[in-house]
Amino acid sequence: MRPAKKHITRLFPYLLYGISSLSVIAAGCKKNDEVTLAASPDIKMEMIPVSDTIRHVIASHTLLTANHPWYIDGWVYVTNEATLRLEAGTIINVLPSAVNKKDGSHSGGLIITRGAHLIAAGTEVLPIQVNVAATNNNGASGIIVLGKAAVEKRNSLLDNPDGPSLNHLSYGGKVPDDSSGVIQHLHINYYRIAGTGFLGGLLLLGTGSRTAVEDITLHPLPMKKSALKADRLH
Repeated sequence: MRPAKKHITRLFPYLLYGISSLSVIAAGCKKNDEVTLAASPDIKMEMIPVSDTIRHVIASHTLLTANHPWYIDGWVYVTNEATLRLEAGTIINVLPSAVNKKDGSHSGGLIITRGAHLIAAGTEVLPIQVNVAATNNNGASGIIVLGKAAVEKRNSLLDNPDGPSLNHLSYGGKVPDDSSGVIQHLHINYYRIAGTGFLGGLLLLGTGSRTAVEDITLHPLPMKKSALKADRLH
């Protein structure tokens, strides 16, 4: 096996580095040249949801198949050290919900809590696609993965005790070789917000050296005028 090596490739149209303008934050995460099952937990049984719309919590090993689109309503948490596996070619549509009463912003997506795993092993021919729907006020949406490795910089979104949601989520620790799973050939279409911290897309915090990440494409979408006037999701 070749040595582990960091790389996120083909970020479109751009990727800015720095805590104030970061779309992808990788704290203690190694990106591998070869994504192997060594980063994956041993799963003997997993369930396929009956409904194509998923809400609130995934607490057991779950498989999302590629035979039809899936919908994530608001923020969905993968907890209880469960593994969420996405087949190559899977399409996930995120339907943001209202989370901040002060500014009326809507956000949503997947949060892989510390100890849980995401196995999203797409291929070059069959990438996994995550599409964030437009609302009348899009906030930061996408995928957040939290691990047990050390974190140099804390995240204001997750550490804010006065925040309306997503606050006090545990991440980081003292397990440098921790694995949060495999994320390969993943495309995220999202609405990039202004500000600092998590601006949407993909956020990795405390993911260890055995977390395999490669070929991530982030595509910030323009906000259409028609979407600003809409009262419902498209």
